[in-house]
Amino acid sequence: MTDSSASNRSSAVDIESLSIEAAADAASRLRQTISAVIYGQDELISETLACFIAGGHLLLTGAPGLAKTTLVRVFSKALGLAFGRIQFTPDLLPSDIVGSEILNIDPETSRRSFDFFRGPVFTNMLLADEINRASPRTQSALLEAMQERTVTVAGKRHVLPQPFLVFATQNPYESEGTFPLPEAQMDRFLMHSLVGYPSAEAEQKMLSTHATGNLVGEKLDWTSDEPAMASGTLLGVMQRARQVRVEETLISAVTDIVRSSRPEDSMCPKMVKEALWYGAGPRAGISLISASRAYALMTQSEVVRWHHIKRMAHPVLRHRIRLTAHAVRDGLTADQVVDQLLDRVQADRGNQALGID
Repeated sequence: MTDSSASNRSSAVDIESLSIEAAADAASRLRQTISAVIYGQDELISETLACFIAGGHLLLTGAPGLAKTTLVRVFSKALGLAFGRIQFTPDLLPSDIVGSEILNIDPETSRRSFDFFRGPVFTNMLLADEINRASPRTQSALLEAMQERTVTVAGKRHVLPQPFLVFATQNPYESEGTFPLPEAQMDRFLMHSLVGYPSAEAEQKMLSTHATGNLVGEKLDWTSDEPAMASGTLLGVMQRARQVRVEETLISAVTDIVRSSRPEDSMCPKMVKEALWYGAGPRAGISLISASRAYALMTQSEVVRWHHIKRMAHPVLRHRIRLTAHAVRDGLTADQVVDQLLDRVQADRGNQALGID
């Protein structure tokens, strides 16, 4: 047996034997590492960690200066993963993301050949900064990478490193020079997190840290002493999350939530039917179960509970529901619609059926 085979077998055993307590403890240590340098964003850290454990992509929307970029950098360094960053601009080309084939000529034999030069997408954690500033043509270059974890150039398929996760940011207050993300690409993000302003206490702590020259976002050479989660443990935690049990009653409840978000479906409540342009597709239900499993693991639960689903419903569904212009003008938000759908399903099924004490 080769050394690599023995190593692979050892990793497989570690992954299979990882208990829910050990997985939750590893996730908790990672969370503590992130929270120690990212102030006032506890909810965002929870959602980012759940999305990461579920192996999905995350879209972050918030005003400038709220540590969106720093959060992704800290995550990659705390995990010891390769990090790549692309600043999306209107003149960015697809080849700037995925790479391209370049003609090389051997100076001795004059033999010509095309060699593939990898783009920045070949990494573990890719930060797509201000993703809505690039043209739809360039945005679409990420579709195959996000869904298939591969890149096809000149008819050749190239496999991306694993894990491969996209963390994209966008500014909600700018419209000039931006291009809304296509619905197909939005649907490939497991979760969409809204980044709010920190509390007064957290903001003061941030300023105090800046005054002492220790603010992580301003230290280009920041590194953790050692990865908060080793690569073998990371794969084990992600695998363990997929083994968290989901009862059939909750799977049925998730089905009802997703189907009731579609205005043409008979399950859609009359109170929101006229406010919806279109609702969530089947991938929404898959994403909600995956995110809920990850969040349940973070709370050291062997089984998904209704409160796990409720916690993950907003970041999973808010970008998969599109409201009519009339509803937006009246001040209705996707989160408010999700609240109504959750309340409707809970009322129809009852607390006992959903396992609520």
